[in-house]
Formats: sequence, structure tokens, C-alpha cells
Amino acid sequence: MLSCQSRKAGSAGATMRMLVMPPYKPNRGRAAIEFAAGPARLSPVELIEEMYDGPAFREVLAAATDAVSLVRCDLRGADLRDADLTEVTFTDCVLDGIRLDGASVGGASFVGCRLMGASMPHTRGLGFTMQRSNLFAANLVGAVLANTDLTGCRFTEAVLRGADLRSSVFDGCELLGADLYAAKLDGADLRGAALGPCDLDRLRAMKGAIITTLQARDIVIELSGVTVIDNSTG
Repeated sequence: MLSCQSRKAGSAGATMRMLVMPPYKPNRGRAAIEFAAGPARLSPVELIEEMYDGPAFREVLAAATDAVSLVRCDLRGADLRDADLTEVTFTDCVLDGIRLDGASVGGASFVGCRLMGASMPHTRGLGFTMQRSNLFAANLVGAVLANTDLTGCRFTEAVLRGADLRSSVFDGCELLGADLYAAKLDGADLRGAALGPCDLDRLRAMKGAIITTLQARDIVIELSGVTVIDNSTG
């Protein structure tokens, strides 16, 4: 059963009525958020433990006059292609299979989120942040992630072909099986990343990236099978 909850929003005292949805079920009907008539709009918006499909969340974005913040929300499979997510904050959200193709994410933040199988090709925007998030098998083809703090993210088997990763920080990241073909990695800091097996093609793809002496040693050993001896004296 659906129930309706009301809360005050904005200085004008407008009422926002939200339909409380039943527990998540695949192929459920569209989630909805209903706003009372009147000129007042939401500012700011903090959404906690809500669930939205694409159309419902687009309504939230259209109604908000300030940055939207989502905490522990569920947007699995939401279609937000080409959406304007500027300065939207996602914290501990479930975003598996979300469609963000071509979305504007300038100033947006994803922290502690699950984005397994997410589609994010050709996303764009400066000041984008993604930390401690799981992007297993995500599609990030051509995504603009330059100068981005990607600390603690899991990119295992993610597709980063042609992505702009210049000067980004990968501290504590997993890149095992990630497709880096034609990615731009100039100045990208991979010193704290788990690189995984590295063949010649993968080594070429990492051109311009920053790695440690130990990482370089492991790559040389893996590629050539040589024994590396440290002749430095204490």
C-alpha cells in the first residue's frame, strides 16, 4: 500500500507530499514524488532512503532551486541520460545499472556508492568527485574524469577506453582487468592503485601515468620473467 507523508519546504511554507513506496521489487511501477501547487520550490533538498526511477528523479531535479543531496537512496537502473546533475551529492547510494550517458556532473559527488554495471560514457563537468565507490564492470568510455579524486574506488573490469583521466588520483583503487585502451593518463597518480596483471598493451595504455619503483619492478618481472636484484647499499 502507498502512504502519503507531508513536510514543509522552502521559506514560503509550501508543502511537499511524497508517496512512500513499498520495498524495492524488480519491474515495479514508476516511483513518484508529488509537489503541491504554488510558486514555492524546494531549496535546499536532502533526500534520505528514498527510491526513484529516472522520470521521478528528473522531477526532483526540476523542482529544486539548490543543490540536491541523496543519502542511502536507491536509483537502480534509473535512466538519467544527458541529465544535469551539477552539484548533486550521492552518499552511500545504490546506483547499479544507472544510465548517466552524457550527463553533466560538474561539482557532483559520489561517495561510498555502488555503481556496478553503471553506464557513464561521455559524462562531462569540472570538479567531479568519486570516492570509495564500487564501479565493477561500469562503462566509462570517453568519460571526462581529469583532475578527479578517485580515492578508494573499485574499477575492476570497468571499461575506461578513451576516458580522460589526466592528473586524477587513484589512491587505494583497484584496476584489475580494467580496459584502459586509449585512455588519457598523463599525470594520473597510480602509485596507490592495485594495477593487476600487466601485458605490453596495458603498459602502453598507462603511458604518462605516475607509478612507484616497486610497481615498475613488478611489471618488468611479469613481462620478462627476469630476476631483479637491488644493488643499492644502505
